[in-house]
Amino acid sequence: MTEAQGSTGRLLAGRYRLDAVLGRGGMGTVWRAEDEMLGRIVAVKELRMHGGVDEEEKHRLIVRTLREAKATARIRHTAAVTVFDVVEEDDRPWIVMELVESRSLAEVIKEDGPLTPVRAAEIALDLLGVLGAAHSHGILHRDVKPSNVLIGEDGRVVLTDFGIASVEGDPSVTSTGMLVGAPSYISPERARGQKPGPPADLWSLGGTLYAMVEGRPPYDRGSALATLTAVMTEDLGTPHNAGPLRPVIEGLLEKDPARRLDASATRAMLRRVVAEHTVKAESTTQQAVPIEPADAPPEPAPKRAVSGLLGTVRVGSRSKGDKSAAAPVPAPGPAAPATPSPVEPAAQSARPAAPVAGTWSRGETLSARGAAGASWWAASARRRAVVVAVVLLLLIAGVVVATRALGGSDRTGTGAAPAVGASTTGTGPAPAQDAQSPAPAQSPVQSAAVSGPPAPASPADPQPTSTASTTVTSGPAPATNPGTAAVPAGYRLFADASGFSIVLPEWLADGGAGYHATSRKFEGRGVRLLVDWTQPGGASALADWQNSESSQKGHNYQRVALQAVTYRQWTNAADWEWTFDGSSQRMHSLNRGFVTGGGKYGYALYWTMPDADWASPDFAQARQTGFDTFQPAP
Repeated sequence: MTEAQGSTGRLLAGRYRLDAVLGRGGMGTVWRAEDEMLGRIVAVKELRMHGGVDEEEKHRLIVRTLREAKATARIRHTAAVTVFDVVEEDDRPWIVMELVESRSLAEVIKEDGPLTPVRAAEIALDLLGVLGAAHSHGILHRDVKPSNVLIGEDGRVVLTDFGIASVEGDPSVTSTGMLVGAPSYISPERARGQKPGPPADLWSLGGTLYAMVEGRPPYDRGSALATLTAVMTEDLGTPHNAGPLRPVIEGLLEKDPARRLDASATRAMLRRVVAEHTVKAESTTQQAVPIEPADAPPEPAPKRAVSGLLGTVRVGSRSKGDKSAAAPVPAPGPAAPATPSPVEPAAQSARPAAPVAGTWSRGETLSARGAAGASWWAASARRRAVVVAVVLLLLIAGVVVATRALGGSDRTGTGAAPAVGASTTGTGPAPAQDAQSPAPAQSPVQSAAVSGPPAPASPADPQPTSTASTTVTSGPAPATNPGTAAVPAGYRLFADASGFSIVLPEWLADGGAGYHATSRKFEGRGVRLLVDWTQPGGASALADWQNSESSQKGHNYQRVALQAVTYRQWTNAADWEWTFDGSSQRMHSLNRGFVTGGGKYGYALYWTMPDADWASPDFAQARQTGFDTFQPAP
């Protein structure tokens, strides 16, 4: 007997209304649905069991589905889908999870062609991070391959399908002797029937990396048996398009797991590839950021960094592949900031050459923690000069976001995550993650790139038609002693290794390094804050934002405010606030750029979130608390 199947309009567990089918596979169907209790859109994975399935097989499929939910829920990483709920109807489980509007990496490669080595390295770093999180919980994915990797329209990288994952301590759910997974990405030890460990997932990562740059799997002989034989016995074909990634690919595809590259070495090598690209990109100053093409789709995907206020501004754009990302376009001149395009903050982050660590702590008072400043910030920021083709279920048009915030040469970058640069003083408005918000253009001062949905705060006084030339007080009055202010309930202090500290709500999680080593992102509940910094700061935060805005075009960009502000004790500061059309809703961004005393540092605090939630009390408090408590490096 065939089990009842889901249908459009069906209500699950009294709250999840099925809408449209997003995809079908051998085991089930993924639906777009609405959580009517919380008013949010989710994805629901339905386990489908057709007629003829005996009780033993039915039990195996149910256990496998529950294992997938359990394994995914245990992994805390931005590259893992969040599982919200598991409900039982029709005697089978339905997994309710976060909806990631995206295309699979396999689709990106097929439709847009092979990726550039730098973009491939960035994606691999995200995958390496989520695999590390899984391995720390005793979970082996066992099926890492391009079709199980999603590239969100905001650039986020997500590893999916933990359905055949091996969870330490749980019994096997596969039949004895059954080899599960794609033959081209199965490690030699698994092909031989040996018990796999984390190195097996790293082999699969190597195969995925190979496919990203070559456009095909490393071993594909037409049939499963021939392919597995090749995996176990044949030498790897030379990856002709790998460039600097060749030693990484060859090290990961080492047949002997004992000699295979481990996660630590792989991470260091991938970061080096990204960092070296950044350095090369920096050698060309004042690069112009291309404006989105006239025939581009209405919703571009984020690109990467361009210099600006804090030294670098990320650019977001949906381009047909990453091949051209590395090629900078000459800029008109140092004084002319690049034109920002609307970009959504990317969920994924660019990997820094040298990651900056930070710590979370809860306590009664705040204590600023100093550390060495990031003098090489600008170089790191440029590293993301790669155009990334990011399209989820909805194709999004290419958008270039150049932020010239407070000085610094214009640089172009591309990446899955768009960002806006802050002026030398601070950061200018950057695009929200839901939609690609126009990124501020860079200015003569060094720009800082910021991207990601900002945490909402009370909106600034709108000044849609003019730029404020006089300094106005914005935000809280100068704190008497922010370093000792009480931490509100539900908040915690984050102290970054670079020296800055900030108090943020516990739901706004540390997302790791942003697009380069001198940025840090925080994400949660659809809100993103990106903190960027550069050393030294620029000459004028306001001038940088003005230059950046002049290049804003498309996506129904509308300024809310662009004005000089007195931000606590820092008078060289400016706010750039605007709204723009995202891929599915109106977005709202606020980029505050400021220069610390003596011009030692330029910081950008860049918030982005859905415009409808901008004035939400929780989000407004999060923004204001962040502004009130931020302490720069000494």
